[in-house]
Amino acid sequence: MEINGPFKIGVMQNDMGGNELHLDFTAEFRAMNSAQQADSFQNYINSLINEISRLDEKDTNRQGMLTILQVAEQLMPHIQANEIPLEETIVINLQQDNPFGNITLQS
Repeated sequence: MEINGPFKIGVMQNDMGGNELHLDFTAEFRAMNSAQQADSFQNYINSLINEISRLDEKDTNRQGMLTILQVAEQLMPHIQANEIPLEETIVINLQQDNPFGNITLQS
């Protein structure tokens, strides 16, 4: 499942054999002013929540989307405060034993 958002997501293997998420903000998102970025990012979070709620709990797409939702929610205050250099790649290391952890969706 593909949801278009403010960043492109890549999964890379690191030197230790684990996985990393690489987030690169799109040129369109970087071109927006701060208020537009915050609105766009919140809309992205809302879209993720809506799409996740439609999926069966055993759907493999759901776990990946929950991970991205968790990341987006953590980034949101920093987007609102204009604290993130959007031209840089954000790298997130995933745990080897369980890359998705114990993520739950709260309404």
